[in-house]
Amino acid sequence: MPLTSRSLATVLAMLFCYCAMGLSPTVASAGQASRPTPVEGDFTIHDFNYDDGSVGDLSQHYTTLGQPRRNADGRVTNAVLIMHGTTGSGSGFLGDRYAGVLFGEGALLDASRYYIILTDAIGHGQSSRPSAGQAADFPNYTYDDMVRAQYRLLNEHLQVDHLRLVTGTSMGGMLSWVWGYTYPDFMDALLPLASLPVEIAGRNRMQRKMIIDAVKNDPGYKGGFYDEQPAGLREAMYPLIFMVSSPLQYQLEAPTREESEAMLEALVERYSARMDANDLTYAFDASRFYNPAPHLDNIRAPLLAINSADDQVNPPELGLLETYIGNVPNGEAVTLDITPLTRGHGTHSLPSIWGPYLARFLAATASAEDRSSRDYSALTDLDSPIWQEQAPAQFVARFETTEGLFRIKVERALAPRGADRFYQLVKSGYYDGVHINRVVPGFIAQFGLHGNTEVQALWKHNAIDDDPVSASNSRGTVAFAMTGPDTRSTQVYISTGDNTRLDKDGFAPFGQVIEGMDVVDRLYGLYGEEAGGGLRGGRQGPLEAGGSDYINREYPLLDFIVSARPE
Repeated sequence: MPLTSRSLATVLAMLFCYCAMGLSPTVASAGQASRPTPVEGDFTIHDFNYDDGSVGDLSQHYTTLGQPRRNADGRVTNAVLIMHGTTGSGSGFLGDRYAGVLFGEGALLDASRYYIILTDAIGHGQSSRPSAGQAADFPNYTYDDMVRAQYRLLNEHLQVDHLRLVTGTSMGGMLSWVWGYTYPDFMDALLPLASLPVEIAGRNRMQRKMIIDAVKNDPGYKGGFYDEQPAGLREAMYPLIFMVSSPLQYQLEAPTREESEAMLEALVERYSARMDANDLTYAFDASRFYNPAPHLDNIRAPLLAINSADDQVNPPELGLLETYIGNVPNGEAVTLDITPLTRGHGTHSLPSIWGPYLARFLAATASAEDRSSRDYSALTDLDSPIWQEQAPAQFVARFETTEGLFRIKVERALAPRGADRFYQLVKSGYYDGVHINRVVPGFIAQFGLHGNTEVQALWKHNAIDDDPVSASNSRGTVAFAMTGPDTRSTQVYISTGDNTRLDKDGFAPFGQVIEGMDVVDRLYGLYGEEAGGGLRGGRQGPLEAGGSDYINREYPLLDFIVSARPE
């Protein structure tokens, strides 16, 4: 949801509300964000009633990170339910490309602030599934069964009576829609990824039927009571690969016939080796009755659906997401453009790409009690005493961004005037919500244009005198940007390459990134100079005049600073 820049207080209070939910743990090691150790468990639901009329004991496996927090009424306020895709499991979210971006210290879903719940859906992971003993006698479960079982796990076992956010990828995205209309008052927000709120039909259902038929039509399947995996399981991988493929990436990865065939063989082998034939067919058939469309007006929580244009499962040319999102009372939809960073259907598991949308959505849906009480009044009062404060001889500035956490160590002796101004800006909250608008990979990551146009206008020409250059612009150093002598104001840059050539031009580093340089390297740079321009290039006018509204609309994937403060 777009955030406006109508007032400084509104923008900043909304955007950083979730930072007030608790303190973060000590970082285990520089450059690697820590997160709590996952806790696994199982919950047995006795005599669970399936939609097909079956009744039986159902085991639900789950993984949690963090601890639940409750408000004065005893209601849980920080629980986040994240649901996996077809044939996946909750443990799939624990890898670096997902948990490493979202769950660590200072990250958007920092597990020291949020209670993260990763479930294994019915038929998946370590939950009850056909391969655990019943084979083809297992109940023919549905998505509705999955959601009801998850609801009971949360309520009866984990004692979670409310969810801050419900989200999921692919099948988990579809389950998010079901959660929204089945339990409309149970969550604050819904974020379905790579899904559509309509019946599985057309090519989507055809491909699922191909997968099912490839297995079941094999004589070795034996009606689901096979002694070894049937050969049809391998044949089922061919339509599955088409479903999750990315034409652009596959072309880049396999530009010749030989490479293409080798890649196909490797994919078929890798996918089939970890599958069970019954688990596979049950999982793909579970969507047969899925159809949120008639129930969308029952969804009361704000909902943001994110798809990608290269998703072969949910291709944008169908226009279904755009058509049906209007039936959700408080719904919004986004389709990400194809870029070198998107990965087709698998883009759903890359929060490094869609993190800015998540950050804005969390801010826009937060409760008043969770919003930051930080005082930003000094930003419009140039006579405030804070602007006369001298920086300590050494200090560390903590930056929480939509990409993760990085820390800058400042040495005042390197550039005293620059260090003082940087300290004042960080302490006052100036950089909270500021976009990292100029990212040129291998060169710099630059920020400092304020999202509130009044604040930006006030500070644009409020410059400080230069410092002598006493440290070189090597990788990881931090310095103020400028257009000429004595023009340093609020914009700073982090060198992401060797920029020693800038030394002779008077750019005086005052600090160094001591942790999270990997985060800085991941900052969204595909817009390049188009989004931020350069001070000397004179292309920052639209950003200055339009503020956060303009940037979020025109360059929505730009990372931004959630919170910056001295430690």
